[in-house]
Amino acid sequence: MTWQQEIVRNLEAHIDAGDMTAASVLVGKGDEDLFEWVGGRVSWSPGSRAVKPDDVFLIASITKPMVTSAVATLVAEGKLGLRDRISDYVPEFAGGGKEVITLEHCFTHTSGLTDMVPGDVELRKRNASLSDYVKAACGSQLLFTPGSDVRYQSSGILMLAAVAEKVSGKSLRELVTERVFKPAGMSSTDLCWRPAYEGRRVDARVVHGAGSENWNHNSPYWKNLGAPWGGAHSTAADIARLLRTVLDGGVAPGGRRVFTAHCNRMLVTDRIPSMPGLSDAARQAHGWGLGWVIRKSGGAWSYNSPAGAFGHSGATGTVAWADPRTRVIFVLLTNIADGPDVRGKCGEIVARALCARYITIPPSIT
Repeated sequence: MTWQQEIVRNLEAHIDAGDMTAASVLVGKGDEDLFEWVGGRVSWSPGSRAVKPDDVFLIASITKPMVTSAVATLVAEGKLGLRDRISDYVPEFAGGGKEVITLEHCFTHTSGLTDMVPGDVELRKRNASLSDYVKAACGSQLLFTPGSDVRYQSSGILMLAAVAEKVSGKSLRELVTERVFKPAGMSSTDLCWRPAYEGRRVDARVVHGAGSENWNHNSPYWKNLGAPWGGAHSTAADIARLLRTVLDGGVAPGGRRVFTAHCNRMLVTDRIPSMPGLSDAARQAHGWGLGWVIRKSGGAWSYNSPAGAFGHSGATGTVAWADPRTRVIFVLLTNIADGPDVRGKCGEIVARALCARYITIPPSIT
């Protein structure tokens, strides 16, 4: 059995078992697409149509590195500094130690903020605006002293977005579109809903149960919120374009520069080793660039990507990574949500077949 057949067998098994209804996978090496496959149906509704390659998935937290990459362009231009405090731009973000949280803390998940803001579900239920989420974050309590540990925090990405909007004078959607999606040629990707998505969307799995129709991941509210921590829709092909852009030093397929060389290096240079307040255990377990996960040998959040790979995953059953050493990219979009680790299994198949995964010397990106 080839590695391609092994991936399809795994994905079809989970579709047949009802764990998910849909999957879209793309594996490439350099500029070449080695393998693309889509399967399943667009929803759990009986008789729903088959998935097509240009259908969009809610990619959840893969949104985060798209947003942080846009914010990083402001850092590269000198409009923001990594050591700037969030409270310098959002004065209400203070109290309980929050006033010392820097942009770098939020980029690297070392802020001490909780993952979701206090009252997240209630905010969704009342269809709150993003400014309401920012207000909730301003009232949050820290889990630890900023810079002393690593703990995943969607609310830190929210605060980066709030700062970027103030400094740029643009909405986050405009900023990410102008600085990432458009120059990278990601024509099917957006932070908010667009009319062109009608009839092209794969439903996300509903995890909040009956009564959540007005605020769950398939609701008009969530589609239009533009959550910087997880609201974007995209395709495997578009995400592959972003991975290739970063692999190629900030230059998108086709030759257009998206990120300066300096900015691109910042995106995927592991900042965790240089943060003085962290324990040795935290340094060994975690790797973060500016919003991008950097795979440590044996580290968390890897989905069996090779050591030195960069990427991200999402709670709606999505994962994307690229290995600078071999230039292999892997994108898998599903709607499995919680459940069997199909992302890790398929990632292992790709890494074993193409990446010499047991070589653990981290590469560099020029």
